[in-house]
Amino acid sequence: MKRDIQTAGAPPAVGLYGSIKNLAASLVSHLHTRLELFAIEFAEEKLRLTSLLVGVILALFFSFMTLILAVLFIIAAYWDTPYRLHAVAILAVLFLAGAGITGAMVRARLKSGPRLFEASLAELYKDRQQLNSP
Repeated sequence: MKRDIQTAGAPPAVGLYGSIKNLAASLVSHLHTRLELFAIEFAEEKLRLTSLLVGVILALFFSFMTLILAVLFIIAAYWDTPYRLHAVAILAVLFLAGAGITGAMVRARLKSGPRLFEASLAELYKDRQQLNSP
């Protein structure tokens, strides 16, 4: 009877089995923490990309509507003159230049974004360094 009381409040089992059990519990806990970090970073990245996509779609919509109305206005203003084809050609060149500049800006922004799972990879690197140190 005294033996049951000691095992209920006793420290973890010693020996090979107890050490393996404690090591497994530590590994599972460590893995759980790292997986939670991955999940949080994935959710943050998903929100960032979603908001970026919504912003791009809205900007494109308003830009296209503005461009269409501006082009119609300029073409209507030059309709009765001999320069109407020149006006259309100049507008086409301006739109092409705008598309090139905008494409370069979007490309630069995508390259400058944070690496996916950067914080998780840094934590795993620290873990590996700690395991390799004596």
